[in-house]
Amino acid sequence: MKDFGKKLNLKKRINPLNEKDLFCEIIDLYESVAIRGTTLDEGIGINLINYDEDFYIIIENLLFLKYGDWKTEIINWYIWERKDIITGEIGVLEWTNEDTDQTKEVIIKCAEDLWDVLNDIENQEE
Repeated sequence: MKDFGKKLNLKKRINPLNEKDLFCEIIDLYESVAIRGTTLDEGIGINLINYDEDFYIIIENLLFLKYGDWKTEIINWYIWERKDIITGEIGVLEWTNEDTDQTKEVIIKCAEDLWDVLNDIENQEE
């Protein structure tokens, strides 16, 4: 066990990231790992879901601890359902303000857009 983690390459941050930057970095990395796994399965036929599933559960649970139920649900939609891997087509997120019954649709192109949408929804709820 003395060599455990020896080849792990951790980046030392010179300047600490603010919450938005850190969120975007985490979401971008999470999305790239999810796409990589899906591409391996669909393109080459290597299914790593049984291997990766615990990692995805850990990530989802940590997101739930930090952001709560509805934000985590939207984040999971962003990662797993927003984009068609084969065509690259991006789907629309639709939500309804429960107070006004007003429905809003938005296309989320990147993690920064996701951050902004989550904050917009939260501010509408208050």
